[in-house]
Amino acid sequence: MNTPPRHARFLSIVLATALVASLMSTPAWAQSSTESPRPLSREEVLADAALAKRAGLDRFQDPEIQLLMPEAYAAAQAEYRKLREGVAFQQEVSRIKLAQAR
Repeated sequence: MNTPPRHARFLSIVLATALVASLMSTPAWAQSSTESPRPLSREEVLADAALAKRAGLDRFQDPEIQLLMPEAYAAAQAEYRKLREGVAFQQEVSRIKLAQAR
C-alpha cells in the first residue's frame, strides 16, 4: 500500500481542520449577506490554513486529542475565529499574493 508522505498527510489534515472550523463558525461576511458565500481563492484557502495553524488547531488533528483537551481545543477554535474574522485574514492573503508575485 502506497501512502502519501507524512508532510502531505499533515497538510491535508490541517486544511481539513481549518475547513471544518470555518464551517462551524459563521464568518463575518456571511452574517451580512443573505446570498450564498462565494468560493475562496487559492490565496484565501492558504491564508485560512495559515491562520488555523497560527491559532494552534494543527495540534488537534486527532479527534481523540480534541476529546482529551476540550478547553484547549475550544480556545484554539476561538483564536482561529478571531484571526479569521479580523484583519489578520486579509493581511495573510496579501502576504501570500505578494510572495507569489515574486
